[in-house]
Amino acid sequence: MVATLYLQVEVVGCPTVCRHCWAQGVPYQAMPVDDLAWVLKQTHAFCDEHGLVFGAYPMHELAAHPQAAEILRLVADHVGAAEFEPLSTTGVPLATREDWQAVLAAAARLGTTTVWVTFHGIGIEHDRQVNRPGAWAETCLAVQRVHAAGLRAGANVFLTKTNAPQAERLLDALQRLEVDGMWWGPATYYPTPRARRNEHLRPAPSDLRPLATQIPQVSLFDHDIWANLEGHTEAAWARRALAGDWPTWRRHDGQVLELVCRPNLDLHTGVAGWYRHRHGNLRTDGPQAVLGRALAQGGRSADALWFDLAPLPSVAGLAARRGDPHGQAVHFSADSVRYLWLDRAQRAPRAATLDSSEQPPRSPG
Repeated sequence: MVATLYLQVEVVGCPTVCRHCWAQGVPYQAMPVDDLAWVLKQTHAFCDEHGLVFGAYPMHELAAHPQAAEILRLVADHVGAAEFEPLSTTGVPLATREDWQAVLAAAARLGTTTVWVTFHGIGIEHDRQVNRPGAWAETCLAVQRVHAAGLRAGANVFLTKTNAPQAERLLDALQRLEVDGMWWGPATYYPTPRARRNEHLRPAPSDLRPLATQIPQVSLFDHDIWANLEGHTEAAWARRALAGDWPTWRRHDGQVLELVCRPNLDLHTGVAGWYRHRHGNLRTDGPQAVLGRALAQGGRSADALWFDLAPLPSVAGLAARRGDPHGQAVHFSADSVRYLWLDRAQRAPRAATLDSSEQPPRSPG
């Protein structure tokens, strides 16, 4: 039974087009603040009427919205300010907008203490991975501006075969920027066109081993993985699956109704950038009718949001049929490699032809 309705609202596009992005962010026109206010009010009221917990988050790149400070306040009024601590961004909007101080001050008033930005290498390599010339310099400037606003700055560093050789220089650069916290690792795999195209860049232990001593000294995260990179290759995960030694943890299996509202107010089951069943348009069809249809359909498990395989194959079956017993690509999480195998299983019947999921992502709107 659905207990929580979680709504992602696509309020503005991204100035970057990051190759690893699970949400498939692209540039698109900002949603008017009045539209967002109406969507949040109507959806929150619907949840109250049906005894549902309401959660929401603005996508794709909140900091790029012309009225970002107002967006922060609106969402916090409905779901609480905890959603924005820490605050995540590519960093680019904080470098390009003139009112960056007002945006960061608004975040700080809500209780934000840390802003996390993203790095994909140094200079041209970073710019290539995010498809924006000059993005490296802009993201460095964003870190400086976050500090100038009295906030902490964190850095997510996504490692690939092509940027791993730059890692020592990148670490030096981040330390000169006095970044307050770091995470280093390869991107989690999701079944998106970008992830499929980018998978050949996933690093192997040989790419990461030169960093295995340094990274745990500067990062609070994943020390056990850095100490055992060979134990996190696709081949190692496959051996674990076949041996029945697979990590277990509780995922939601339908208690959460995950919805995404697109800029034109179409409502889908899904997440930003990944649109499943369309329930109608909140404005033209009416919020009660559209949200009612979504609730009547019920929640999907986290896996079912991404895959149309029913029943889902066991992880041992996936490893046996879809895993590479010699694969050296490193996955930091069990879900990452399992999603890779599920994607192979789902696409196997139509692998010989180019289907719509391989077309370039469409701009939301």
